[in-house]
This record gives sequence, C-alpha cells and structure tokens, in this order.
Amino acid sequence: MQSETRQRKKSWKQRLVLKSSLAKEMLSEFLGTFIMIVLGCGSVAQAVLSRGHFGGIVTIIIGFPMAVAMAIYVTGGVSGGHVNPAVSFAMCLFGRMKWVKFPFYVGAQLLGAFAGSAVLFGIYYDAFMSFAGGKLLIVGENATAHIFATYPAPYLSLANAFAEQSWEQLLVDSRGGPFCWSCHWRPHLRCFH
Repeated sequence: MQSETRQRKKSWKQRLVLKSSLAKEMLSEFLGTFIMIVLGCGSVAQAVLSRGHFGGIVTIIIGFPMAVAMAIYVTGGVSGGHVNPAVSFAMCLFGRMKWVKFPFYVGAQLLGAFAGSAVLFGIYYDAFMSFAGGKLLIVGENATAHIFATYPAPYLSLANAFAEQSWEQLLVDSRGGPFCWSCHWRPHLRCFH
C-alpha cells in the first residue's frame, strides 16, 4: 500500500530519469551527433543550395566548428563528447574507455548521424528538389551529395586516400591520440575539394 502511494507521489520528471549510466551516455552521443550534423551540415546545405547567395565558405568555416563545439559542449559532461566513432575507437585504444562500450557508442553515433541527416534533408527538401530539377546528384555542377559526405578528388589514388585519411584520423581527429591533440576538426568538415 505504501509503495503505491510513493509511486503516485513521484513527479513526471522523477519517472523519466534514466537510471543506467550507459543509457545516459548513448542518449548523449545520439544527441551530440544529431546536433553536429543538423547544424554543421546545415551550414553547408545553406551555402550549396543557395548557390552562395545566402552563405558561402565563411558560413561553413564558422558554422561547422560552432556545430562541433555545441555538440561537444552538450555531450561532454555525460559521455565525453566523442560524436565520432574514430574518437571513440581512439579512447578505447588508449584505455580511456572500456571496449564493452564501444559498439554502443558507435551505434548511438550512427543513429544520431542518420537522424540528423534525415531531419536536415526534410528541412531543405524543397531546396533539394528545386536545386537540380528534382535530381539528387553525386558529381557535377549540381551535385548535392557533398553536403552530407566527402569524396576524394578524381586524381587521388585509393592508396593515397587511405593513407591521408588514416594519418589525419590518427593525428588530428582522435583527441586522445598519441599526441593528445585537442583539435575538434573532422574529415567530413571539408566539403569543397
């Protein structure tokens, strides 16, 4: 009888509180990655889809780092603000996070990235449809795929692309890397090759 009375007295806030630290961390990584994609890729989408009239390289240079900073600020206190599987891998590799958590972090980050991309596509749907006559192109003057991803330059060999990305991931992207750099730049920030 007393437990029912206590249960009724709990507020909605108390009922919604997550008790599992892993669940809190996963929600944090999901939201952080979601924020980074919506705001960061949103700055790229604004510049590309307006053909430079309502934003350009300066918008991207300011917008994407602010998106990354906001994502890390929001998630840093709960999960460490990885918002990237490469960072989570580096944290595990150097003993700053348990390997058991790694698949959960990556899963939350992937779901956050897909949800953020879907929301961004929904927000800019009309602009995407009118940009190239309803076609979603990967290459060419009217390409829009580089809003969400990067592609190697045509002259770059597969071996060079792998080496460049691996080296960049090791030194720059992994904040807990061997040199413990704290740079938050990500390879997918570079949208114009």
